[in-house]
Amino acid sequence: MNDISDYLRELLDRFSNTPELDEEFDRVVRTDEEFSKDYAIWCEENGYNVKDGYRDFINEIIESQDSYWDNYQEFGNNI
Repeated sequence: MNDISDYLRELLDRFSNTPELDEEFDRVVRTDEEFSKDYAIWCEENGYNVKDGYRDFINEIIESQDSYWDNYQEFGNNI
């Protein structure tokens, strides 16, 4: 079974939040039947819908990162 969460984090690291991330994810879903099945299971287990669950997960990661930096700066730590 594929670890979908790790894969999505890897995509975000590799492509940032760009259209290329979406294109690569769509390509893998279309060409890898096992991944596609694992992704559907992952969505069900995590409360996402299959259509845009990966995008919701990516957005949650980005919001979490933004929140981290907001808190960091709030306590007087400027970069």
